[in-house]
Amino acid sequence: MASGYGMLPSPRPDWALFLDIDGTLIEHADHPEGVTIPKDLPDRLIAAQTALDGAVALVSGRTIDWMDRKFAPARLAASGQHGAEVRLAPDAPAVPIPMPKWRAPLEAALKRELDSWPGVFIEHKPLSLAVHFRAVPEFGDAVMERVMALGRGLDDRVQFLHGLYVIEVREAGHHKGTAVATLMKSASFAGRTPIFLGDDVTDEDGFMAVRDMGGIAIAVGPRATGHADFHMSGPTRVRAWLAALPAQLEKVAS
Repeated sequence: MASGYGMLPSPRPDWALFLDIDGTLIEHADHPEGVTIPKDLPDRLIAAQTALDGAVALVSGRTIDWMDRKFAPARLAASGQHGAEVRLAPDAPAVPIPMPKWRAPLEAALKRELDSWPGVFIEHKPLSLAVHFRAVPEFGDAVMERVMALGRGLDDRVQFLHGLYVIEVREAGHHKGTAVATLMKSASFAGRTPIFLGDDVTDEDGFMAVRDMGGIAIAVGPRATGHADFHMSGPTRVRAWLAALPAQLEKVAS
């Protein structure tokens, strides 16, 4: 069922499930908008949400608006932009942090400097900026060096998040760990055991947060991490596990 970390634990009705998206629920793509959402994935998310009485959240660098559009008709509690926006329940509004002052000037500087680089893509998020170089990994060091130089030149409070073939510039103080902590205080999640699934260095804060709360961190994919309790091979395995979750929970309850 799993490799490298031992067998996955049997699901329990008191779990609260936190799911990264890219590399965890779905496969990565060279371009952020090039990803494919399996047709049955929204229904699997809805089934898991029902089985856990609403305690399922998407925790991603994507925006919550993107999640709602791509996973419709599924609508879940969520955190977007690495903790910069949080929605505590499916029917609640998303609460973002204020627009950072450095956002507009950095966007202009990155466009001026990097738009002409072949294979490099600037993703313009409402509260952060991400520069992707998955299509040209050989440019990675040069891209990251330039992004950090531009960001630090504008504001020393910016934070640089190094992901898999991407560097993201965001406001310091918000990450997936703070998102988990906020969601765990809400009605649907409070008192439950948090379970976090993620594949990237950006998920480490989520791993550490759930472990600090007595929960379980599950690493997805080949990247090594010292902060996970269990491992799944990739998104295909995660989706199969998610599909089986409601029936397994029903057995526990019966």
